[in-house]
Amino acid sequence: MHPSSAFRRTQTAFTKADPQTALRAFRQIVKSRVSARRFEPNVAVPDHVWRDVLRMTLRSPSGFNLQPTHLLLVRSPRLKSTLSRHAMLGFGNQYRTTDASAVAIFCSDLEPSKRVDRVYDMERKGGVREDGYMAVLRVAASFLTGEGSTHSPIMNGGSGSSTHFSTFLKQTFVSALSPVQPMPTMEHVESWSYKNAGIMAQMYTLAATAHGLSTCMMEG
Repeated sequence: MHPSSAFRRTQTAFTKADPQTALRAFRQIVKSRVSARRFEPNVAVPDHVWRDVLRMTLRSPSGFNLQPTHLLLVRSPRLKSTLSRHAMLGFGNQYRTTDASAVAIFCSDLEPSKRVDRVYDMERKGGVREDGYMAVLRVAASFLTGEGSTHSPIMNGGSGSSTHFSTFLKQTFVSALSPVQPMPTMEHVESWSYKNAGIMAQMYTLAATAHGLSTCMMEG
């Protein structure tokens, strides 16, 4: 999500005026963030706190601003209990899931190319990006995310798209040019989307810590 130009100017002015204040505040948040072993049950976090945590979380950067992550904030005791029983391995994670005030679930979009047109229109209307960036945005986003719509008559019977085949072609292209010039490492779209989800999850933990809330990363 793009900040307004006015916000960017304000943010830049603040940083230049007193960078040490911002640095001390951020350092304190980073150093105070720890993984909680247990959570105190039946603690209600005010709605306005959750809204602010989520607003800050949505400031998380993402490749090409595609924002390929959906965030679900589960606060219902019934749903948390269901998650604990069916999605968590080990008693520790099960207890933390039921006792926590909320469970944030980060879901990766494995078809981020569907977002490109919307993001392109948003960038164009924002008028911030240079013309060169806009000219290559659609192609570069599809290429570097490891996703594509290349049709393969061998795979999928010629009736659909094959991300794996498209990725294979891109890897071949990169390998051919690597001896000539530095080239990026091609990964499947899953890896790209999971990394972006991880970045957002880290932003969430820092935002929660800034509000004095304890967090713990759990993979299941």
